[in-house]
Amino acid sequence: MIDTKLILIEGPPGSGKTTTAEKLAAEISDHGKPCQYFIEWGKDNPISVGDDPDLAEVIASSVSREEDVIKQWRRFVQERESEDTVSIMESRFWQSTVMFMYIAGHSARGVLESNQRVIDIIQPLKPILICFTIDDYKTLFRQTGQARTEQGWDREISWEQHVFNALEPQKWLTDRGLKGEEGLLRLIEAFDLLRKDLYDSLPFTKIRIHDPHHDWGLAMQQMRDFLEIPHTLRSRLSALWRTLLSWTGMKERQEPKDNGL
Repeated sequence: MIDTKLILIEGPPGSGKTTTAEKLAAEISDHGKPCQYFIEWGKDNPISVGDDPDLAEVIASSVSREEDVIKQWRRFVQERESEDTVSIMESRFWQSTVMFMYIAGHSARGVLESNQRVIDIIQPLKPILICFTIDDYKTLFRQTGQARTEQGWDREISWEQHVFNALEPQKWLTDRGLKGEEGLLRLIEAFDLLRKDLYDSLPFTKIRIHDPHHDWGLAMQQMRDFLEIPHTLRSRLSALWRTLLSWTGMKERQEPKDNGL
């Protein structure tokens, strides 16, 4: 396997980061390498930013919490540097840190500078990045909302409205008079441009995977190859299943999970 102690997974909300973290952790562990994954709103996430029910406040306070987040990254690296464990971190590198800062009104330059501070801190762990990009985010967002409902979203408002309510008071949207789905899509479009700058400037190993949910099996194989994970019985059976599906003309349907924004 590739030499790393930290795998960072990033991409727009609903793109399948949680599914990826879970599956990769299982496969790395199957290969005999200790591995632990941290999902965005998991209580055990060592980079704490708050809780999803308080999303509006988490975003609004993201700039003022920058120094605390930096301290948490330093502590995390100090603890993990001497261990043999691979850590998989979902969303903490960009989405729930610098993306939130951008939404709260931080400048693009400020976002890049903040991210560089984290890059400098995590270098001892030989980090790598898996980044998802999405073409049709409107459709994906609606599908994600439907999936959340089917998975038992139990709050008084829908997941989509929860996201809108959290975003609408933020400076990036209020400065532009944006609300609802239009505001979300404009925001995603703007941050995607900044995400490209963040990605291109990274000094460590990285891969960009486009629309992974269109063929989840293929996306997983791309990630295995990138990470140099040897073929296990699990991955061989997955490949065989995909071959059988192609022979019969059936389409594999696997709903990715993403517990993010």
